[in-house]
Amino acid sequence: MNSNSKEGVILSVDPLSCLHDEPVHIKVSGLKPNQDVTLRTSMKDVRNVQFVSYAHYRANGNGEVDVNEMKSLGGQYKGLFPMGLFGSLVPAPNEYKYTRFFKKDVENPNIVTVGVYDGHVSIEALCVSEEMKPLSSVIHERHYMGPGVQRIPVRYGKVRGSLFLPPGDGPFPGIVDMFGTAGGLLEYRSAQFASRGFASLALAFFNYDDLPKGLEEFDIAYFEEAVEYLLKHEKVLDYGVGVTGTSKGGDLAVSMAAFIPSVIACVTINGFFAPLNHGIRVKGSLYPPFEWDLSRISINNDGVIITKSSIPTRKEMEKFMLPIEKSRSAFLIMVGSDDQNINSGFQARCAYEYLAAHDYEHDYRVESFIGTGHLLEPPFSPHCYASFFHSYMNAIIWGGSAKYHTLGQERAWKMMRDFLWYHLVEKAGNNNEKHVSSSALTSHL
Repeated sequence: MNSNSKEGVILSVDPLSCLHDEPVHIKVSGLKPNQDVTLRTSMKDVRNVQFVSYAHYRANGNGEVDVNEMKSLGGQYKGLFPMGLFGSLVPAPNEYKYTRFFKKDVENPNIVTVGVYDGHVSIEALCVSEEMKPLSSVIHERHYMGPGVQRIPVRYGKVRGSLFLPPGDGPFPGIVDMFGTAGGLLEYRSAQFASRGFASLALAFFNYDDLPKGLEEFDIAYFEEAVEYLLKHEKVLDYGVGVTGTSKGGDLAVSMAAFIPSVIACVTINGFFAPLNHGIRVKGSLYPPFEWDLSRISINNDGVIITKSSIPTRKEMEKFMLPIEKSRSAFLIMVGSDDQNINSGFQARCAYEYLAAHDYEHDYRVESFIGTGHLLEPPFSPHCYASFFHSYMNAIIWGGSAKYHTLGQERAWKMMRDFLWYHLVEKAGNNNEKHVSSSALTSHL
């Protein structure tokens, strides 16, 4: 469980290899009673950018540190935060500080080096000094794809993306999964969905393969074709699909729920209930977008953009609201309470009250996660407070604090999986002969 140890110090990370949404237990033994030490994690992304975190601890009378039971005295965070060394990973001091961690190669795990150092040491010293050697260190692997999960590139008609299938014959509940204006193809959530029993299509909608390079008007036909692909797949349950979307992907998810009857469960994460900046065309009719009000955008003392106030008023919002009251879908509306990119709480209230006013007959609810920002991702993804945003050619603030964002992501991940499982398997399958596989059920649990 450890390597590169000296002076009898043993650092353990249990388990040494696990799925990315699983917590680990970090302990140190063999220290002197009440010895001050620094724990440090480090990993690199696909661009070779280094991300680091560190925390100061004091050993107990037995010369032991247990991060599950002991409080950090300083460093990247303070207090009891068992997964703090993962949730608070940030770009190293020599890297551009507004860099967001992106995982592109989901077939390979994140490789995390965990080390323990004598004394309470600064992050600058840990990253710069060649003389700073750990008392003990461990290599830990965090996997996005569980054993037997398949990744299948998708080129179906105009549809571009990747399908992730759980192990086994299926059939499995199907999901279309989308992100926001980062563009390209982001697969890490779909890979994790498949590791938990769902067939998940990571769907690109611009700046990927032969798709348009920039955001432009959308046509619902593209997303209908993606749903068609899933429902025709022999390993996917054929009586309805779910859709998940973050930010811009959120309003596209809502559009799919509003206009595609086969969408029966929709999870929107810090998204909109009206087209934002780019309209959506439905069988010849255009649902026009509302536009960012650039006059409402502010810049803080560090020159970082805050866009939260650039949304429309309630009256403006209602003018552009998608016809979600006509949907057959259940809605789980997830909100980061400290979202600094959009006022997602306002968006959620508008949608909830709109559905209530129309006596919406299907399940709909709003869940807010205290202290979380805009980028509400699967558990133990490094918290990103602010990052460079190409649309503005500047850094923008996403919000959240590392501790509460990490805790919120754990809760949100379980909640969305349970919601999708209930509506795609338990409820939808009551009167259907095509049952989900036992292997998928085991993965989900």
